[in-house]
Amino acid sequence: MTEYIVAEPLALSLHWKDGKITEMHLRWAKSVSRTATLSDEAKLLEKALTSYVAGENPDWPKLPFDFSRLTEFHTAVLDALYRVPSGKVCTYGELAALIGNPKGARAIGRAMATNPFPLVYPCHRVIGSTGKLTGFSAEDGVKLKEFLLTHEGAL
Repeated sequence: MTEYIVAEPLALSLHWKDGKITEMHLRWAKSVSRTATLSDEAKLLEKALTSYVAGENPDWPKLPFDFSRLTEFHTAVLDALYRVPSGKVCTYGELAALIGNPKGARAIGRAMATNPFPLVYPCHRVIGSTGKLTGFSAEDGVKLKEFLLTHEGAL
């Protein structure tokens, strides 16, 4: 099952299987329509997304994310990423050092590219060592990443 939540100009799609969210996709709201009847979890996420879009610090709800297909490394990366505050950025190398693998910047990049829960686990806050906005796997790629970082005051 897939649910779509919308808070202009952003939208999230939640993909469910066996009572868990297996992945989310971040996109521009113009590309989707809100699901008419949302699950309780989606309603909570929609409230947080609305707060985020309004420039507030959202209280991202605890959601039943399915981490079972992620490696221990990927889970550790997401855990560290979750602690990067809004309005701040870090480099792939800095994130690698945070998890005790200072030479793992490329592996961090791969984990960011396959982040199944963007925005809640804010992979858009990870940038290249030169400050360059590198790839972003969400719809519209780096343009959406730039929008998010500008919105958060990091750019």
